[in-house]
Amino acid sequence: MAFFLWNYGSVFGHRIAVQLKGMKILVHGGCSLRIFLPATALLAATLLTGCGGGNGPNTSPIPTPQINLASVAVTAPSANLTVGQSEQMKATGTYSDGTTKDLTSSAAWSSSNSAVGSVSASGVLSAKASGACSVVATISGVSGSFGLTIAPSLVSIAITPSTASIAPQTTQQFIATGTYSDGSKQNLTGSVNWTSSSTAVATISNSAPTQGLVLGLAAGATTITVTSGSLSAAASVSVSSASATSISISPVNFTMPLGLAQQFTATASFSDGTTQNVTDVVAWDSSQTGIASISTSGLATARNLGTTSISAVFQSLTNSTSLTVNASNLTSLSIQPANAVIAQGTNIQFKAIGTFNDGSTRGVTYQSAWSSSDISVLAIGASNGLGFGVAPGTVTVTATLGSATASVTLTVTSAKIVSISVTPQNVTIPTSAHANFNATGVFDDSTTQDITSTVSWSSNNTAVATVGNSPGSFGIATGAGAGSANITASFSYAGASAAGSSRLTVSSATLTSISLTPSSGLVAPGSSLQFNAVGSFSDGTTQNLNSWVTWSSSNTNIATVSAGLATGQSGGIATISAQSGSLSASAQLLVESATLSSIQVTPHNTSVPATINVQFKALGTFANGDTQDLTSVVTWTSSASSVGTISNTKGSFGLATATAPGATTISAAFAGQIGTATLNVTSATLASIAVTPASAAIGLGGSQQFTATGTFSDQSVFTLTYQAQWSSSDAGVATINTRGVASSVSAGTTSIKAKFDGVSGMAVLTVQ
Repeated sequence: MAFFLWNYGSVFGHRIAVQLKGMKILVHGGCSLRIFLPATALLAATLLTGCGGGNGPNTSPIPTPQINLASVAVTAPSANLTVGQSEQMKATGTYSDGTTKDLTSSAAWSSSNSAVGSVSASGVLSAKASGACSVVATISGVSGSFGLTIAPSLVSIAITPSTASIAPQTTQQFIATGTYSDGSKQNLTGSVNWTSSSTAVATISNSAPTQGLVLGLAAGATTITVTSGSLSAAASVSVSSASATSISISPVNFTMPLGLAQQFTATASFSDGTTQNVTDVVAWDSSQTGIASISTSGLATARNLGTTSISAVFQSLTNSTSLTVNASNLTSLSIQPANAVIAQGTNIQFKAIGTFNDGSTRGVTYQSAWSSSDISVLAIGASNGLGFGVAPGTVTVTATLGSATASVTLTVTSAKIVSISVTPQNVTIPTSAHANFNATGVFDDSTTQDITSTVSWSSNNTAVATVGNSPGSFGIATGAGAGSANITASFSYAGASAAGSSRLTVSSATLTSISLTPSSGLVAPGSSLQFNAVGSFSDGTTQNLNSWVTWSSSNTNIATVSAGLATGQSGGIATISAQSGSLSASAQLLVESATLSSIQVTPHNTSVPATINVQFKALGTFANGDTQDLTSVVTWTSSASSVGTISNTKGSFGLATATAPGATTISAAFAGQIGTATLNVTSATLASIAVTPASAAIGLGGSQQFTATGTFSDQSVFTLTYQAQWSSSDAGVATINTRGVASSVSAGTTSIKAKFDGVSGMAVLTVQ
């Protein structure tokens, strides 16, 4: 027998394992070992005994690590099933060494509620009834689970009405109702497929939001069928040959208060003795849209005092009724600004605010009659409230609407123009883009005044840029071609003249595309959504083009659009488009046909000191689950106008003004629904105003937004930026607008002041 000698010599403090053909010999430090192979168990035992006399450390074998199942994960293709469906569950085991294994076939499967969902030995789940259950997989005492929700299955569909008879060119709305396995019912009108067996007799809409709406075309009969999967139902429609003999409108000779809305309805009588509501198919019109406008669905809105004729046309028939708008709901008028001071030769725009008996406020500037106590001092537009300071003196300005009247004083000073600051300075725009310039006059009595609408605007290079010089366009420059131009504002009155300029550079960049935001929208009939046309130029800049693109709607019976403001007329989908030259963009507008189910007003409960403004919002929820911001279309009211009023004026819809301590209920009403909130007015007074940033530096041509924050006697804090009166101590360095945005004019330092309720705050602005 051959032997091999392994000589390990002396080993100190180390444990050595020697493998002897299927067995281990453990050798500890402190022995010298020679091993001859092959060896027997006896030889191995003898050798071990000779190392340390058997008194050494534990010599038991090292155990092999054991791998155990740590967890089980149960997964499924879907966590939501309907009754009658099934799916294969899967069990995946994770072991202590991090490995995983599919254990689906070896797991023990169970269900927490077998009446809802049963599971087979192979892990197949069968949905039995609506409800929730958990499927459990167990292997070697380790379990995992998966929760599921099982919905009832649709078992039948019904159509209402089951039969209908209509005249040509009239409509009938059908409703599809589904019955489910748990006995519940659901309106499926918008989610099923509608067909008409004879489209020559009548068509039926299969598009949102008018699904299920039948339009009669010609005499005959057709079957209306609704289908969902393998289920279907049918109804019959007969279209008569009757012709319309008369049409009536209600209400008749109606009188309504200013600013409110009224729904008119039209009913046609036919030659076969039947009558039918044709409100949605007649052509509505108002003879005086300035007094009251009317939508294609018959919703009239009172806009000014007077009388208009509301007419409806159906087939060859026409009928009309009168609508009178009065101010019976007007309780008082107020004029802004009060006790104003202007320099001779300058303009001032007065605004009339009406407070109504429901606590709401509306701008009634153009509905009021204006007068000046001395037109040799102040001339004023009788219908627009625009005043012009003719000569030094003090006058009384009066606004009258219905039985309400209000007056304020105005002083025209003898101050003469010294200089004009035009902002912003040194502007660059692409070709065909626009820049808004403002003019601030500095007078010899050290006062400053915004004279943007009073000065004469001009461009010294009209091939490069033109500038507006009429109401609505004062100071708005348009890039015509690459180059530079000076935009100048000139003023001359009472023997004094001044001019100011800003450099405008027009780059060679051109308009490359237009996009609309939002890309799609949802409104209800009578409500509106603002679309914005954003132009992208070849230099990477963008600009709002709302006032300079051509707006259109693909179907004005569904929606109309003006300056990007789209207003819903009747249920359907319209495409809103904006075009500039060969470039255009479009967005889809869905006019909701579902009924409004609720209105939520936010904030729901708020507290503010007197004189502070609070913005309320109205969110409408419709029967189909859609939601829409209705802030600009609801009618806002306040239950206690002595505590707080709320605006129904464009630009400030839902803006409440706290007037005196107490509590008032703010309401938003639209389409028969009302939402409410509570406004609490405290007696806290303004203690201080902080203007931030306290110190700022901008470059020439730059601007800076300042913020005014008021701290009140009860330690409450409110933002006053849009309520404070802003001023700059040196208009030759920088001017500041009513929203706290300062614009640089020339290098230097000026003090920026925010004043409200007799309290002021200051900041320093440096133009570098």
